[in-house]
Amino acid sequence: MHITDAQLATYKEQGFIIIKNFLSDDEREAALDGFFTLFSPPYDQYIAQGRKNNTPGQSLFPWDHSGLNHVVVHPDLVSAAERILDTREIRLCEGHLGIKYAGEKHWTSFHIDYGNNTLGPHVECDDFMNLSCFYCFDDVDEGMAPIRMVPNNEPEESAVPMIVPGGSVCLYSVFTRHAASEFIASTGHRPTMWVGFTRKDRGWDGGRSFTYKSGATATGMGRFIADASPRQLELLGFPPLGDALWTREFLEGMSKRYSGFSPEPYLAKMLDNHD
Repeated sequence: MHITDAQLATYKEQGFIIIKNFLSDDEREAALDGFFTLFSPPYDQYIAQGRKNNTPGQSLFPWDHSGLNHVVVHPDLVSAAERILDTREIRLCEGHLGIKYAGEKHWTSFHIDYGNNTLGPHVECDDFMNLSCFYCFDDVDEGMAPIRMVPNNEPEESAVPMIVPGGSVCLYSVFTRHAASEFIASTGHRPTMWVGFTRKDRGWDGGRSFTYKSGATATGMGRFIADASPRQLELLGFPPLGDALWTREFLEGMSKRYSGFSPEPYLAKMLDNHD
């Protein structure tokens, strides 16, 4: 689903925008498959296991799962980030998973996210220099700890609960107040993913960089590099097509290191530049 300029205007006016059914059914199901396989099980399985998580518990991007990786760098989400941040020169700075289960206590205090996403102070012109997003991969009904978003300049009592169908996404500023709510339903789960983008020229911004030192596994990084488009690789710091970095020697090295990496777009760009 393309995110329109009118929706982004609402985002800037109220500090957030909730977009229902952003993911297609196939995208949502693929993301859920990766979530339950690599991070945490669905509610019924969790209960059957004595409230234990027997999956690998891998919370951080990239994963050895194409469905999970895809929604982090979803082209329509990247397009929205470019327009919000007013530049094509953006980078990925967050990608992690979380889940809440019925019958467990959770933190529900209202807060803003700039403290752990930028080293800078809060100045008004910076309000839209960071984009935070969260996906709800399964339906969120009343009582299932919906995240509450507070519109700009309104009291916490005006918070809007994210009661949505699975596959929905919320875009918000790191200065927008929000909080989870109590999980009062007797059964169920709320699987969530957080994604963030910032500008490349703001080195003091951003919660994470994605390297092996940040916890990426070789299999997860290898899968992402092999699956990613040249544009998606830019979000991790690689330069665009046509950059001087992309020599035949460098491309050969990428192909050797990452099985499945495709040098063809870069080689084609080389040929275009020589015509």
